[in-house]
Amino acid sequence: MSTASELLALQELDLARDHGLLRLQEIEESLEETEELEAAREDMAERTRTVEALRAGQADREYEVEAVRAKATDVEGKLYGGKVTIPKELSDLDADLKSLRLLTAKREDILLALLVEIEEAESQRASSADAYGELESSWRTHHEELIEERDRLRPEVDDLTARRDEAVSVVDSRATALYAVLRERKGGVAVARIERGMCQGCRISLPAAVLQKARGSSGLVQCVSCERILLVN
Repeated sequence: MSTASELLALQELDLARDHGLLRLQEIEESLEETEELEAAREDMAERTRTVEALRAGQADREYEVEAVRAKATDVEGKLYGGKVTIPKELSDLDADLKSLRLLTAKREDILLALLVEIEEAESQRASSADAYGELESSWRTHHEELIEERDRLRPEVDDLTARRDEAVSVVDSRATALYAVLRERKGGVAVARIERGMCQGCRISLPAAVLQKARGSSGLVQCVSCERILLVN
């Protein structure tokens, strides 16, 4: 096998290995939680905190309503209990009772409005939890698929690495040094075939002298345009 053929075989291994390593890197990055999932979790947590705060407010409002009701009941008992007979005191008790009943109604309205707000907040929290659950389930399924792909790819890349190391060991060191330089410069493709008189790396027609040299030389011949190592089919 000519050196150019050996380098082409090495290039095929390198390209396959590069593809595997790139995919492994993409998988590792994709295993992290997505911003969408994190945002959905934070939204659910925020709505939960809102409900909890409203529930705490509900307890306070219920206490206030019960406190006014208890006071109104006490005043009502004094007003109609028969123990108070002085007209002025009865009049004051009656005024207090009316005031307390009005205050009770106002506080009941506040409590009712809060209960409506809580119901809406609970509904929003439930919707947020459902949305997060769907996203989390989808992400987890994809996460498991990625892990399976990663576990399948790793031994394949290890095998390609071993085969590459073996391929490099039988090629002249000067040839591999040139190959490495060109591979870095040319996006991983250092060796190009010649087809119909053209370099398949840059699609430029090659001079007859270069074609003849590539066909007959046992050394490496480079494209006059892109400098890739040429291999005649």
